[in-house]
Amino acid sequence: MIATSRWLVALAVLAIAAPVRAQPAEAEALFREGKRLLAAGDTAGACDKLDASERLDPACGTELNLADCLERDGQLASAWAMFVKAEQTAKRIDDRKRGAEARRRAARLLPRLVYLTIDVDHPIDGLVVERNGAALDRVLWNQRLPLDPDEYQIVASAPGRVTWSTTVSLRTESRTVTVPALDPVPADKPVVERRARVDPPVRARDESPDRDDDEPREVAPPRRFGALSLTLAVVGVGALATGAGFGYISQQLETRSDQLCPSVACSDPQAVGQNLRSRRDALVADAAFVGGGVALATAATLWLLGRPGNARTERLAAAPLVGGVGIVLGGHF
Repeated sequence: MIATSRWLVALAVLAIAAPVRAQPAEAEALFREGKRLLAAGDTAGACDKLDASERLDPACGTELNLADCLERDGQLASAWAMFVKAEQTAKRIDDRKRGAEARRRAARLLPRLVYLTIDVDHPIDGLVVERNGAALDRVLWNQRLPLDPDEYQIVASAPGRVTWSTTVSLRTESRTVTVPALDPVPADKPVVERRARVDPPVRARDESPDRDDDEPREVAPPRRFGALSLTLAVVGVGALATGAGFGYISQQLETRSDQLCPSVACSDPQAVGQNLRSRRDALVADAAFVGGGVALATAATLWLLGRPGNARTERLAAAPLVGGVGIVLGGHF
């Protein structure tokens, strides 16, 4: 019974130790593949293989090679951090040569690093600040942190507050992003994300984003159609003046006609012509008076009553009637 128990314990130890022993072999295979890709010029692929090897079996040599690969790939902050880690590993195993190389490479990278500072001047309960989707610990707020050159999205949110976000491009110069005080969410409105963007792209006027038909649209405030009322008033006054002018001419022609031929039956061609022109001018005067009165009445009605505006522009067109008597007003309001 005791022998059986010993065999079971031995088998259990072997079962546990087998994956552990397999890890260095897998890590070595990944390390060799990373070195091959690096020699072939595939820097990104090489860094992935070396990173996987280092996670499986952390070793000073792997860390030095990974840091060198990251530096070649432009990930300067990650490379600097890995050189620092390699120096600490070398110190722990008393490898002075590798430790000195890691320290030298880290010191050479330090002046080339770029930093991102996220200033939080208005901390509130429940405030969460994220960088590229990962929440930042509060101890990292207001700190100058070295980062790889890249695009970073900063999002700040809190319960009952409007979410704020911005995107910053970190390239060759250090940047600072200030998180503003988050506005309270109005009680009668849904939560709306407030966005800010560093160096926003310019959008052409005709490149407006698509909108849902269900989205609420802004309603223009009521207005009194001041321009339209003024136009109608001017047209009305002009029509009345025209009617007065034609009326005066008609009266003068009729007077001259009566002087030439006072009787009802008249054979004088000049008197007959003046009488006909007098009647025609009288008709024009009547039409002008009617049109002017309608235009003035409409102008007064629009000005007094008004109505809610819409998105269309107020336009008015005036044209003479066929035959030359009267005018037509048209347009959309």
